[in-house]
Formats: sequence, structure tokens, C-alpha cells
Amino acid sequence: MAIATLVQLSGEEKAFKYLKGLHKNISQYSRVGVASLKNTSHGENTISISFMHDVPGEVMEGFPVKGVSPCEGTGYEIGSMSIVKGALNLTNAKKFYDWALTRPAQELAAQAKEYQLPANIDARVDQHVPDISKIRLIKYDFEKYGSASERKRLLDKWDKEVFSQP
Repeated sequence: MAIATLVQLSGEEKAFKYLKGLHKNISQYSRVGVASLKNTSHGENTISISFMHDVPGEVMEGFPVKGVSPCEGTGYEIGSMSIVKGALNLTNAKKFYDWALTRPAQELAAQAKEYQLPANIDARVDQHVPDISKIRLIKYDFEKYGSASERKRLLDKWDKEVFSQP
């Protein structure tokens, strides 16, 4: 997500030049989304590139962190769910899917300390959910950067040109 966002903001060549320069200041790359934020919360890092919706949980736990979005704009994800083709219990899978999209189901997220913006527009938005009206979102090209082939291409390039560097 971060690489695709940088590429969309400034072009691929400039984005990779930036990532190579940034690499010198990175103590570790996490393969788990919230791990770098947890490390920052515990003082192991100064900055974390994380999803904004993970920050409120850390703040509520008493950690001195704050979510800040880039003034140039930021990418974002749209969470999804799917029913696996050939599911053994298709009827119940459909019932769960239908329930998960309801207002009451989506309002359970905050109780589980999940602070994403609900997909159901009738669901109450918890006060800890980041206010996206205050975040400059880019016009994210989900068709291109959501494709498996483009994701693989960018990650392979990052592995070769950035991650492999000392």
C-alpha cells in the first residue's frame, strides 16, 4: 500500500529513489501490519508507517503515539470479505455475509477495538475512528495497484532495489 501510494503520488522512479534514501533510516521492516506501530508504541522505533485506524487502540492503551497523515495525500485500503468458491457450507456463509454488513454487526467493531470506518452508512461511527474528512486521500487506482501482478512487480522491485541494500 505504501509503495503503491508513493508511486501514484510522484511516479515510480522518484518513489523508488525516495524509498532507497529512506531505507538508511529503517531499523526493521515488518510483515505484519500493526507490528511497526506496536514497536513505536513501546519505544523501539520513533516513527511507524501504519494504518491510521490502528493508532486509536494504542492511544487508548496509554501509549504516547499520534496518527499523522502526509499533506501530499495518502492511499487507503478498502477491506473486503469473500465467500470461497465451492464453500462446504454456502447457506451459512451467505447468512454470515449478510449479517456482517448490517448496522448492528458493524457497530461491534469498536467493542473489539477495531476502528475502521464502517461500510454500512447507517452504522454509528465510533468517536475513535479517524475522521477521513481531515485526511487528504489520493485518487487511488485500485484497478491497477490492486492487481496481483502489479503488486508482485512492485514488491519484487522493492526487494531487489531497496530491501537488499545494506
